[in-house]
Amino acid sequence: MRTTIGLLFLLVSLEAVCFAVPQTHIIYSTENLGAGRWRCDYTVVNISLTPPIREFTIWFDYDVYDNLVIETPDPPASDWDEIVWQPEPVLLDDGAYDAKALSTGIGSGENVTGFAVSFDWLGAGRPGSQLYEIIDPDTFETIDSRHTIPEPATLLLLGLGGMALLRRRRQA
Repeated sequence: MRTTIGLLFLLVSLEAVCFAVPQTHIIYSTENLGAGRWRCDYTVVNISLTPPIREFTIWFDYDVYDNLVIETPDPPASDWDEIVWQPEPVLLDDGAYDAKALSTGIGSGENVTGFAVSFDWLGAGRPGSQLYEIIDPDTFETIDSRHTIPEPATLLLLGLGGMALLRRRRQA
């Protein structure tokens, strides 16, 4: 657990050096449930956003996702009002998962883990990053908008794989 948290802070530090410092992150991991069914588990991280995160939406592209189902265990399910709406390929409308805090939300420097959605994956390979928005539930204004990032362990493995490919390329 400490390794995962350490890797998360390393990732955040690297992003701060290379890019503008983000105020939020939503980190995901994927699990293949078989027969084209997948599950994403999410951790919502409030790096420096004030006021607290009280609502967020994760978008599911209409052409590669279908049959969204909320799988969030309790906690955090009892602290959030969750809803999904299905992707509609005929109308070219993306689906979404939305969660609204029933209490104070996620304060600056805090995170909540355990949000989960299962779905049918219609794309090739593994499901990847998704657009998310942090919403002000009073005004419905988008406060922050980014793409989800893979959990640090996955990101580390992808980075090591990339380094191995570069090494192989240099040796050739």
